[in-house]
Amino acid sequence: MNRLIHLLARAISLVAASAVTIGVVLYPRAIATDMHSVPHGWLVCLMIGMSAAYVHGFGFIPKHPILKRFFSPWIAWPMIVIGAVMILI
Repeated sequence: MNRLIHLLARAISLVAASAVTIGVVLYPRAIATDMHSVPHGWLVCLMIGMSAAYVHGFGFIPKHPILKRFFSPWIAWPMIVIGAVMILI
């Protein structure tokens, strides 16, 4: 059962990271209408969350304990959600 939960979490990470990638590449106007109104801080939060989700989704597990926690869904998913919410409101 634990293995199934781990695989489901990895699948969710890959889907979330892919959705962010597709959204930013195909519809950048959702982030800002021009270069001067881009919320850079929240965009960085979104991109870091996306990157961490890709790392987790592809199954890489770092040996360093800090990196192991950083590349977990406990960090990646909230960063994606917070970044997306703050950009879209």
